[in-house]
Amino acid sequence: MIKLVATRQLEPGMFVHDFNHEWRDPCCQDKDPNAFRGQKMLETEAQVMAIIAHGIQELYIDTERGRDVQDAPTAKEVEASLERQMMELGDDDDEYDDAPSQEVTFDQEINKASEIKHQARAIVGDVLGDVRLGKQVEVGAVKDVVRNMTESMFRNQDAMLSLSLLKQKDDYTFLHSVNVGVFLMSFCRGLGYSEEEVVDVGVGGLLHDVGKMRTPPNILNKPGRLTDEEFLIMKNHVVYSRKILEKSPGISEISMLVASQHHERYDGSGYPEALKGDQINLFGQMAAIVDVYDAITSDRCYHKGNPPYVALKRMLEWSKFHFNSELYQSFIQVVGIYPIGSLVRLKNNLLGVVTRPNKESLLHPVIKVVVDAKKKKKLVPKDVDLMSYKGKEAGDGFRILRHENPAQWGVDPVKFMPDPKLFK
Repeated sequence: MIKLVATRQLEPGMFVHDFNHEWRDPCCQDKDPNAFRGQKMLETEAQVMAIIAHGIQELYIDTERGRDVQDAPTAKEVEASLERQMMELGDDDDEYDDAPSQEVTFDQEINKASEIKHQARAIVGDVLGDVRLGKQVEVGAVKDVVRNMTESMFRNQDAMLSLSLLKQKDDYTFLHSVNVGVFLMSFCRGLGYSEEEVVDVGVGGLLHDVGKMRTPPNILNKPGRLTDEEFLIMKNHVVYSRKILEKSPGISEISMLVASQHHERYDGSGYPEALKGDQINLFGQMAAIVDVYDAITSDRCYHKGNPPYVALKRMLEWSKFHFNSELYQSFIQVVGIYPIGSLVRLKNNLLGVVTRPNKESLLHPVIKVVVDAKKKKKLVPKDVDLMSYKGKEAGDGFRILRHENPAQWGVDPVKFMPDPKLFK
């Protein structure tokens, strides 16, 4: 039986099924020489202490292959609890009474949002290239494109957000920087921050990894595992980011906090300063959440990205320690319980791609029905607003049961967006 245990409960003779620490450092986890991976029998007390020292607070054990912890919850119980929490977060109707109003529709804004995001990607590429050559960051150019992004979000937040939720095939370094900026701006917009604060946070997001350009190329691009010394140098990219931005005229303190604190963790297990709790600025706490979310939902050379719903649920579990739980729950409500592009199964066994959130209830988005799962048959795509079925006698069949893996059903969510070519 698979059970979740606190690392303080570990003893030699227990078998680790899953180290449960994908949150740790998704930007370079494949290079960490001391990372805990795979499955392992714990044979010594020293092995237990090494796991605790690494900042892992909970992991999963297999009681059929090692010693048990009697009162520990099973993996199924943990999963059920996370599902309940997600449902509670998604169906609190009062939560969305003050949601930002949208000036234009999603369809009206999506083309403009796509154009602006491509501009942002080009600017990030130019800035990182300049920094690699030892040049100063042109903050004005970055701020100009972020202002355009902000204006797009204030017209319709979901258009720009959808372009980051549906991952594009692109250079990870550039696209990750843009996505972090978009998610942070949406986060701030959802929490009611001013337009100027949204701009400052967006600039910080686009520039948060600028310090990687000062990391020696032989370390940054090393295909294999780093040595302990090399890994410490790799982690110093956060320090470099701060130093580079401090010398950049026109940069705000908010932008620098985003860049310098996005690897700090609420329980003090992050870096570079091991800040804990509210020692981390609120914008730094938000950046930490967003950075991990984008990293673990992105395809990398060493792992397949998690579907958004799965990533949100896993991070909900980790938020007990590594993030500000209250703030993380707000992030879930910004991106949606079933983010745009998710494939969901209804109780009536129809499968649909989420194309719009419903701010009144995140459990009842607008979907495009594309498959009859019972008959294993693809259907002529049809828009269905699940909110229109909420509370109705015949509406139970149109209740979402769970997330589905699009690849298993041969469904490409991008094809069902209003203008698919914009998401490529």
